[in-house]
Amino acid sequence: MINLKSKLVNATLAATFVIPLATAGMFTSAGSAQAVTLNGSIGLSGTSIVPNDGINPANTTIKFVDVDSVDTDGDFGFFSPNLNPGAGITIKTLNLTKIANTATSYSTGAYTSFIDFGSRTLGSTTALLTFDLDNSVVSRIRTSNTNILDASLEGITGKFNFNGQTIATGFVTASLSRAASKYELTLTTVPEPTTMLGLGLVGAGMVMSRRRKSILQ
Repeated sequence: MINLKSKLVNATLAATFVIPLATAGMFTSAGSAQAVTLNGSIGLSGTSIVPNDGINPANTTIKFVDVDSVDTDGDFGFFSPNLNPGAGITIKTLNLTKIANTATSYSTGAYTSFIDFGSRTLGSTTALLTFDLDNSVVSRIRTSNTNILDASLEGITGKFNFNGQTIATGFVTASLSRAASKYELTLTTVPEPTTMLGLGLVGAGMVMSRRRKSILQ
């Protein structure tokens, strides 16, 4: 569920974000019967823009402007070229569309390569590393008696793909606070029993919060 609480309806917010991504999984190199294990985490930081576009507009967005830096742990540190400082990593704008005959329900839409890490090499395999987002339904509510804006997205499903195979899926959380300070996303994967082709889907969620120091007139 998305809960948005704000008196700010005319401004656009620019903020930084941090995205820790944790994953555990297994994939098979093309042309090889040998499974490769992928474990570790990755954190991204950059800039996002969230519009103040009124109470439950027909359409709204969350725009990820750039990726400024990356922190890696585990197998993510072995990708080549190195994922840090974020060169070649992009995140698509998230477009929310209000569902007909509802007051606050929005569809996220499905995104192939929602997060695109570019072409990377791990071991002897060079391939595109991406995170795909499945279509989900979220709710948005604005409270007029506060200058605090909170949003949460739950029930989102998505998956990491490498070398054309699903290698892991994750749990997504996010937060945004203050007028131009920190925007945070967290993606944590929860592996299921795997086969040589990878992991089954796991539910994910996103939480976002935003605080403004003053009310824009």
